[in-house]
Amino acid sequence: MPNPTPAARRRWKATLIIALSFVAVAAAAGIGWWYARESPPHQGPIVLISVDAMQARRLPAYGGTAITTPAIDALAADGVLFTRAYAHSPQTLPAHVSLLTGQLPLEHGVRDDGGYVLREEARTMAEQLRSRGFTTGAAVSSFLLRRASGAAQGFSFYDAALPDAAPGAPPPVERDGLQTYAIAEQWMQRQDGQRYFLFLEVDDGAADTVVARVVQHLKDKDLYDGATIILTAAHGDPETGIWLDDRSLAIPLIVKQPDAEGAGRSVEIPVQQIDLLPTLLDLVRAPSPGGLRGRSLRPILDSDNASLTAQPIYAESLEAAWRFGGTPVYALTLDGYRLTRGAFDTIARVDATVPADPAEQARGDRLRAALDRLLSGRTIPPPGAVAQADETAYAAAGYLPGLRTVQPLAAPADADEQAAIADAHRAAVRLVAARQYGPAIAALKNLARRRPDLAPVQFQIASLLARTGRVMEAIAGFVSAAMLRPEDPGIATALASTQLRARQLVEAKAAADQAVTLAEAAAVPAAIADAHEVSVRVALAGMDAESAALHAAAAQKADPARPLPAFVRGRLAFDEGKHEEALTAFQEAARILRDNNRELVDLHVSLGDALAGLDRYPDAEAEFKEELRAFPDNIRAYASLTTLYRAQNRDEAVAQTIEELLAAALTAEGYTMAARLWTIVGERAKADALRADARRRFRGDPSLANLN
Repeated sequence: MPNPTPAARRRWKATLIIALSFVAVAAAAGIGWWYARESPPHQGPIVLISVDAMQARRLPAYGGTAITTPAIDALAADGVLFTRAYAHSPQTLPAHVSLLTGQLPLEHGVRDDGGYVLREEARTMAEQLRSRGFTTGAAVSSFLLRRASGAAQGFSFYDAALPDAAPGAPPPVERDGLQTYAIAEQWMQRQDGQRYFLFLEVDDGAADTVVARVVQHLKDKDLYDGATIILTAAHGDPETGIWLDDRSLAIPLIVKQPDAEGAGRSVEIPVQQIDLLPTLLDLVRAPSPGGLRGRSLRPILDSDNASLTAQPIYAESLEAAWRFGGTPVYALTLDGYRLTRGAFDTIARVDATVPADPAEQARGDRLRAALDRLLSGRTIPPPGAVAQADETAYAAAGYLPGLRTVQPLAAPADADEQAAIADAHRAAVRLVAARQYGPAIAALKNLARRRPDLAPVQFQIASLLARTGRVMEAIAGFVSAAMLRPEDPGIATALASTQLRARQLVEAKAAADQAVTLAEAAAVPAAIADAHEVSVRVALAGMDAESAALHAAAAQKADPARPLPAFVRGRLAFDEGKHEEALTAFQEAARILRDNNRELVDLHVSLGDALAGLDRYPDAEAEFKEELRAFPDNIRAYASLTTLYRAQNRDEAVAQTIEELLAAALTAEGYTMAARLWTIVGERAKADALRADARRRFRGDPSLANLN
């Protein structure tokens, strides 16, 4: 048979290439058509329900028998259940921020429940979905997730309102999940279409009922079949979070897809909170931002046979470090084993289905190296100051501010001792929340006797002593804390402020100067501004106008939102009787603070004094009340308000204000001021009765020496 000519061979090859190309294009088109037909972008609605604290193992869907959750069981039957889902923190705020941003705590920077705010430049789940045409709404139950936390970023609607506190009771830090759902349902009723994203955060007790009501609402609107519903939790048991284990980190995760795709399946592949953002973006066919560590779970949602590349799952707890000076705890979970790093490294098997590894040490070395790489070069940003108006609420949520630096202990506590310290510290914080300051101080002192090297505990004791007017004891407490951390500018700043209250001007100036030196050496802007601010107040008390102005300028340079130059001008003008000039300066300072959503102690009471000096009594009253809103413990504001009412012969208002003072400052110092005010307004009998009551309530309190 003759061979084809070269030209014929070329024509044959060209025909084959064209034919193969046509087949490939047709196949690709067919696959694309099939993929688009089988897996169109989810149109919504998307509902993400997060339970503040829920251990997966307690749920019947996960084999638990202690409780009944019929609605969650039904959702699991319609969805895909992940048996090994993990949180990244046992604290409510950091865990939720990881959930909403797809980032680890060491990436988004929110490392504890108090003192941290999500950065504005972060791109949240709500922002990502809103850019894809979804209307975004949220209703949350926890005080820790209020708007000021930054968790509201990207939501067009965000409700975090809490009920008012009962008279004499601590402020509420959580509302009932059913109340939260009622708000959310009103928002859902207002949605015209189905493309919306709702985030719900509720308490454990309301979770099953909330799931039932979400499902019923969607069914009533004929939206359930096309809806994506995700049920998960922020973390497990928060009381065990000081040592990271499955009790604190293992969480439920149930994903109900449109048309109940994958219904009833269980997935044993380990997954994590940061996987949810890329998963939702994948489901709506949106590109995932670069730099996210999480993986889309869509392949294993779509198929029984799909798998994901194993990825280390990171978790951390900085509760011990920030709250009482203990050791930070980190964990890395991979292939059924978890490395936990506290005072020491330990490795343990966390999945009984994984056989014991005879090369466990080598596995530990690999996990240790991976954790080292993850933490390398990363610093822990200090927490910000907690607003005075929020201190009691934070205490009710378990957080008591300490120092703003993490410093390793010379003799770190082992896991058991650190857990015992955490339990004792939480008990003391609960007493603070109940405003039982004497017992709280005693509990913290007991803890300090057990571990006298815990500088933050010494600092907290001194701070509570100062808060209750026991200033001489507080001074001694700050000195003790400074001996443990002599380089900490926050301790020197607090010492100077307390010495100023005791009218120890020479000592206060020395401590303030030391605070400035330490803060500038540390090069932390907030600490520099704090140190210069206390120097301003010391200088004003000593009538040193030049020094006050210099420190005010330095404070504003470190923190432009802190308008101390205008405040100083106002104080100096007021002292000279120039009330109009003082008013102008104080109003300038107030405007700067308002623009930056900030507060400055004594600004509004100073504004009120200037207004009262101009006979503008209603305006003065409003400013005094504004001071008390921001600084409920400001006894000077109560005194000014009482004096104003007395000048107007408003006797009922006088009595009410003194009662409010006693409710806000349930201390010997508060009773002392109230007795003085009753004396000033001519009610000596009431003053004497109050003094007698104070001696009964605060027996042995050194502040009673000032009661006469």
